[in-house]
Amino acid sequence: MKLTSDPVVHEIDTWKQALEVAGLGVWDWNLRTNITTYSESWRRMLGYQRSELPENLDLFLLLLHPDDRDRAIESGDRHLAGECDSIETELRLRHKDGSWVWVLDRGAVVERDETGRPLRAMGVQTDITQQKQAERETSLMNERFKLALAASETGIWHFDVGRNQSFWDGKTCDIFGIEPQDAEIESATWHGFLHPEDRLETERQHLEAIHQDRVIKIPYRIIRKDGEVRHVVTLAKSVMSQGSAGYLVGTIRDVTDEIAAARALQAEKERYEITLEAINDSVISTDVAGVINFANPSAAAMLSVAQGALTGCNIFSLFRNNRMIRSVQLDTQDNYQRGVILEIHSELYRCKSSPILSPTGDSWGNVYTFQNISEETRRQQQLAYAAHHDALSGLYNRIAFDSALEKAITASATTAFAILYLDLDHFKALNDFAGHAAGDDALKAIAANVTALLPQDAFFARLGGDEFAMLISDPDVEAIQKLAGDVIAAVQAVEINSSAGGPRLGCSIGIAIVNDPSTSASDALAQADDACYAAKSSGRNRFAFFTKHSSTVTSGLSAAREVADLTAALEESRVILFAQEIHAIGRSREQCGRVEILARMKARDGRIIGPDAFIPAAERFGMATVLDRWIIRTAFAEYGHLLESMELKLGFNLSAQTLCDPGLWSFIHDTARDHGTPLSQIAFEITETAAVTCFDTANSFVSRARNHGCMVSLDDFGSGLSSFGYLRRFPINCIKIDGAFVEKIVESDVDRAIVAAVVELTRKLGFDVVAEKIENEAILAELRALGVTHGQGYHLHRPEPLDALMQRRLGSLSGRRGRVRIA
Repeated sequence: MKLTSDPVVHEIDTWKQALEVAGLGVWDWNLRTNITTYSESWRRMLGYQRSELPENLDLFLLLLHPDDRDRAIESGDRHLAGECDSIETELRLRHKDGSWVWVLDRGAVVERDETGRPLRAMGVQTDITQQKQAERETSLMNERFKLALAASETGIWHFDVGRNQSFWDGKTCDIFGIEPQDAEIESATWHGFLHPEDRLETERQHLEAIHQDRVIKIPYRIIRKDGEVRHVVTLAKSVMSQGSAGYLVGTIRDVTDEIAAARALQAEKERYEITLEAINDSVISTDVAGVINFANPSAAAMLSVAQGALTGCNIFSLFRNNRMIRSVQLDTQDNYQRGVILEIHSELYRCKSSPILSPTGDSWGNVYTFQNISEETRRQQQLAYAAHHDALSGLYNRIAFDSALEKAITASATTAFAILYLDLDHFKALNDFAGHAAGDDALKAIAANVTALLPQDAFFARLGGDEFAMLISDPDVEAIQKLAGDVIAAVQAVEINSSAGGPRLGCSIGIAIVNDPSTSASDALAQADDACYAAKSSGRNRFAFFTKHSSTVTSGLSAAREVADLTAALEESRVILFAQEIHAIGRSREQCGRVEILARMKARDGRIIGPDAFIPAAERFGMATVLDRWIIRTAFAEYGHLLESMELKLGFNLSAQTLCDPGLWSFIHDTARDHGTPLSQIAFEITETAAVTCFDTANSFVSRARNHGCMVSLDDFGSGLSSFGYLRRFPINCIKIDGAFVEKIVESDVDRAIVAAVVELTRKLGFDVVAEKIENEAILAELRALGVTHGQGYHLHRPEPLDALMQRRLGSLSGRRGRVRIA
């Protein structure tokens, strides 16, 4: 085998020494022995001394990174096979400290035999770790830059000034609405996108940027091929290049959405400012330290200062040092929810504070709103007053009275008190005769007159309608009696400017003394009510004290029981119709053509209970109408079809409640039709009291009854002060003289004169006249002498069951004896 000359080897050794001196790692691979030697500089590059690395044929492979092994072996094999001129690859070797050292491995065959077979290869490994790290950092920086551009939707471009051509990246092309371009773009392309209104200024600014050594920001508009106008902003800077006219490099970003959002924000801000300028509420905003940075005109007006003078002031100092501002506590505070109430220059404001927070939750300041609640507070106070006072009279109302009564009862163990229950007499008549305006005036006058009589600590309330009540603490009986008498006089003294006539106002008063805290409010008031009912029943315009053993009054509890008994009796058919005949004076008593229908109640033990035991309770608890309708319906059903043949007229008493029922006539008319009852055989008796209770309704009923042939009598004539007035107002055709004028007519010249006057009046008016309470022959003779045409009383006929009376009359008519079936 022929080897290369020694001078060559010597030269190689010389270069080898030079490379070691340069700090490069030198390796020498003897292909004949397959032994590779490494320079001291190579070992130092990896942190080793010569003695620390074994002379191992596979040393290189032992230190090589596993991921680089195949690439390194392939590079050497390809060179040895003649496929490439040299060995060149980047790889990693393990450092002594365990880290990896990047090296650039370069080498080549330096000796061959005569046949060209490689005998020796040499090379150097350069430490490129720092270069690799720099490349990695550069790559990372590039990736970050690309990510930032992508996130900011920013495009990159450059313009070659000398060649008048541009390069646009993909994002720039996307902004202009064209497909990405690999080739350079002519300048005319960019000019064609410029908005006509912005073209000249945009071109001027770009030309100016070429000659400036600074970044220039240029906003302008473009019109894309689809006609859409977009707003863009470009940052441009001139870059000089030797041998060329230079470049203009820059970025471009589509800011259309930002401008739209900014315009919307500005419009919203303007709306808010205009709104704040226009609203009545005062608005002040401050920074964190309380320094005012905004105040609307209402705030300036509230504080009586110029609007601009508030900006820069500290709100806390401003409010703390102003004597015209103070905090107040309202009784209706609960109604104002959160916030404090301030009085500012005599006006009330509700102040609320709301924090201004950054997106991260940090405080940027506060907004204070001041709502003028002066009018609202006045309304609240008015409503609170109205809730406990009567609007017409100004007195306390039922709600306030109930509360005061509860408190008085609680304290009654140590301080007794009196309840005075007032019920006006003839008030409904006043409304009917003089109108509701006169009634309202009367109530106000009564409230004023009575209030003037009361002790300072008295509690006076209007419970509703014509009912009043008062509470008097620590009562003295004599003082209460005097007060009650004075109150009655004060009510009677009320003057109503009306020429309509009608009865004079009066009142009945019930008094209950309460000294037991276990008494319920309802029982206490019921006692006073019972006493008032007793006073009214005794003749009106008087007062009465409640006593538990009084026989002159039906207590609320017993009255309720009587109403319950009456209800049960109606359901069980234990209400019995009685009748009392009304005779024509001077004729045979067998020729009676009219009876008055009466009611009795049969107890479960068989006793017959008179009307005085249940009629007052029925009237008091609103059962009178139910009872009256039952009586009429029953009489019509059982006897209505017989009346015409018997030439008998049935008379029915109508209570005030019944007479006030607008549907009364319809009920009577329909019931008569259903049972074949001729209305010409029906009579109705109404009292003055019932008539005045609801004059218009009563008058309508009387007119319709008379138009259908019914007889209508004014009962108890003469008992009221306005009896004669009703003769003019109601189309009646019969008068029943009050029995009080009849029962003593023999002894009393006055009664005799009154009856005589009534008889003369009825004769001239063409009315029938009936005298009540004819108890003996002397009275009957006197009445006959005075010309009274009809009479009623025990002397003429004692009340008997209607069924018995009808059986007797039927027997008389038929000439047969025995009981005749009626229904």
